[in-house]
Amino acid sequence: MLRHAPPSVKTVETVETAETQRWLPEQRYAAQRLIWLVDPIGAIPGEGLLPSRTWSIARALVAAGHGVVWWTSGFSHTRKIPRNPPLHIFAEEGFRVRLIAARPYRGDFSLGRFASHRDFARTFERVACESVAAGQLERPDLVLATLPPPDSAEAAERIARRLDAEFVVDVAEIWPETLQPLIPGPAWLAAAARRILFPGIRRRCRLLLGRTNAVLAGSQTTAARLSTVAPAAAVNVVPIGSYVQDYMPPRPLIDQVPPPGRNGRQPASQAAPALAVAVAGDLDDRADLLSLVDLARALSRQQTPATLHVIGGGRWMPKLISVAPLVKGSCRIVAHGMLDRSRYVTRLANCQVGLVLPGLLARLPLPAVACDYAAAGLAVVLAGAGELADLVQAAEAGVVVDAADADTLAAAIAGLATATHTISRQRQAARRLAETRLDREQLASDLVTWLEALAAPAVSEAG
Repeated sequence: MLRHAPPSVKTVETVETAETQRWLPEQRYAAQRLIWLVDPIGAIPGEGLLPSRTWSIARALVAAGHGVVWWTSGFSHTRKIPRNPPLHIFAEEGFRVRLIAARPYRGDFSLGRFASHRDFARTFERVACESVAAGQLERPDLVLATLPPPDSAEAAERIARRLDAEFVVDVAEIWPETLQPLIPGPAWLAAAARRILFPGIRRRCRLLLGRTNAVLAGSQTTAARLSTVAPAAAVNVVPIGSYVQDYMPPRPLIDQVPPPGRNGRQPASQAAPALAVAVAGDLDDRADLLSLVDLARALSRQQTPATLHVIGGGRWMPKLISVAPLVKGSCRIVAHGMLDRSRYVTRLANCQVGLVLPGLLARLPLPAVACDYAAAGLAVVLAGAGELADLVQAAEAGVVVDAADADTLAAAIAGLATATHTISRQRQAARRLAETRLDREQLASDLVTWLEALAAPAVSEAG
């Protein structure tokens, strides 16, 4: 007979199996470890979005023969709609996804979002413990939680301690500093919100990191900041990288030159094609919106034919979509908004240059879009100093300028538009950088080896 779930467990949606198998006890993976991933925000299979870091980790763990249960929210943070993933995730991906009901919200910085995260954490903690106690789930050997949000990570830490499992935190962003551009309203209201909310968030994150067994960071910059918060924890730096296999390598320069006309010269329509510049990432900072418009105008003043392809979401993307048609001149802005994975890859493959927004770089020292630029073979353009700038300069994979103003960025992009050999050499170097240091499959495989060493003591004690 089938085992029916108690009423308190009905908030969980186990979407990976058929209805008749929904609440059967989990099968223990022979001689392998069971790992729980707690990430209510990252994209899951079936949403049409780019694979999140947690998704990549789950795939690598399954490839290594481990059992994986991914706890996530039933509300999509990216699309702001309820999630309806495929019914056969386990058959297709090899890991299980547990959806926890959470209230919807509209703003990325709102009371609704914080309440939704709190609801998820409370329900997740209750359901997870009850499922293990009822024999419906095996006790995990290791719990890996994404931070932010702190609510779900704190719940994961309590569960790991109660179930005698190793606990690891994957720090995606440094909260609350990265929340500052998301605060709506006038400056005085944003300042008041920071004074009221930020100290409590900062204290919670600091206490949580002090109780973890190990910390996973996406960049050396993040790891350096975390070392002052959790000096006793082992910190492993693994960039998010990119799926290099999704992109074709850029063609050599000799294959990019069009054949001459009958008189031996290049046709006028092909002599100076418009430079396609990819600008990916969420447009959450108002300064990034203004800098894009100023950049397009600066390129037009220099008579540089170019198109800025802006890809992503964010609170200021609707404004850019309405403003983009008003920008006239030799440089145009095309606001694509959110794209699914196939269209995103195609759009990057049709560009030659990738611009990293200054606001995005201020929040993420090594953003995922920069890894995607390198995988697509785009010359990376960015402003300022830091980890990404050092990486690009060492590999000669793009242009790094000192200032983030529109005129300086326009001069760098205009220089690439007329330097055919330079941009071709930088594109090839960017692709090599992605293949050698930013291959997400290889990075995830190395990460699994590190997690296996952490989970080994729990397995030996349980055995």
